[in-house]
Amino acid sequence: MAQFRQHQFKLAGGHPALDFINTVHDWTATEPRDYLSEFADAIRFGETAGLLTRADVSRLELKRLRKLRGLLRRIFQMRLSGEAPSSTDLERLGDDLFESARATRLMTTSDRRSSQLLMRREVNAELAGDALLRLRIVAAGVALLVSDAMPRVKSCPTCGWFFLDLSKNRSRRWCSMDTCGAVAKSRRYYQKLKALSDR
Repeated sequence: MAQFRQHQFKLAGGHPALDFINTVHDWTATEPRDYLSEFADAIRFGETAGLLTRADVSRLELKRLRKLRGLLRRIFQMRLSGEAPSSTDLERLGDDLFESARATRLMTTSDRRSSQLLMRREVNAELAGDALLRLRIVAAGVALLVSDAMPRVKSCPTCGWFFLDLSKNRSRRWCSMDTCGAVAKSRRYYQKLKALSDR
């Protein structure tokens, strides 16, 4: 009997919030495949993205995570199109951000290289409880939306995934050159051959 193979999450977005939106295979498809089909998938995504450890997890609310994913996708898509996100969506994200802020604590750590004391903020696992992954995604997503990196966020024309274009000249076009880039180049090559044969 063949064993079921778990989906391996690809972190092509360059940011946890974008990678979370990308947990749907091909947003441009009529019925895109959802990589968060069950609760365990959400936990695996959180671990892969570095937002959770096994010790952090007791149980998560998959339904609320899916709603958040749709909310973030709409807001990022509107930002990329140059339009303002709906006030309803912004209000919902603001409510989630308020919940995230209530579970956030400032922490000090020391930088091993420079021996300097650093401060960081983190959604605390104990305070967040079951909502830990969702609240950490909210914090990461809002931080990206209001950051200087937002102009580098793009959407793949082949599958609809989001990614940060960290190339020097901001010329990255696809979420992954190995998958969508190769598909796009193959299509162009096929169309070129077809056009030549139709002459």
